[in-house]
Amino acid sequence: MQNIKEFSQNVMLRNGATVQIRAIRPDDKQRLLDGFHRLTGKSIYFRFLYDKHDLTEKELKYFTEVDFDHHVALVVTKEKNHQEEIVGVGRYVQYEEESPQKVAELAFAVDDAFQDLGICTLLFEHLVTIAQEKGISKLIADVLLENKNMLEIIKHSGFKFSLVIEKGVMHIEFDIAGQKLNRFYTVL
Repeated sequence: MQNIKEFSQNVMLRNGATVQIRAIRPDDKQRLLDGFHRLTGKSIYFRFLYDKHDLTEKELKYFTEVDFDHHVALVVTKEKNHQEEIVGVGRYVQYEEESPQKVAELAFAVDDAFQDLGICTLLFEHLVTIAQEKGISKLIADVLLENKNMLEIIKHSGFKFSLVIEKGVMHIEFDIAGQKLNRFYTVL
């Protein structure tokens, strides 16, 4: 695999639009903030599991200045008026706990105007591929019960998963080590 920090690929979405999926960069802070401000309250709640109105400077730094080892983040961008806009972001963060297996948590957000076009699937497939190559054996995600699309992506992946529901949130765990991912997109 190429250096993840340098990763960039053009991909066609379900509606025929071409987007770019690439590694997040430190210079994405304003693009990420602009994308956050385009999200509806529902999309923000799906991502953070609570109401949030802005991103702090500390959060922007954390979200854009990643090490691509324990914290990997990818964005999907679209050109609009000769400007690059972030229309989707996905990441995993590896737990620091000492255990026999590497475990990471997944999170995604997709611009409301670009939902249901396969962006989250695209991000999911690339992140799973990277995680497998980095030796991560288990991924987890906390998903609101109403977020049926995310559950469908995980179901379609072909991975066996466990699911615990508590207070309207599905805690999903799935093993990826040595497992084959059902793909929609050609990855990396």
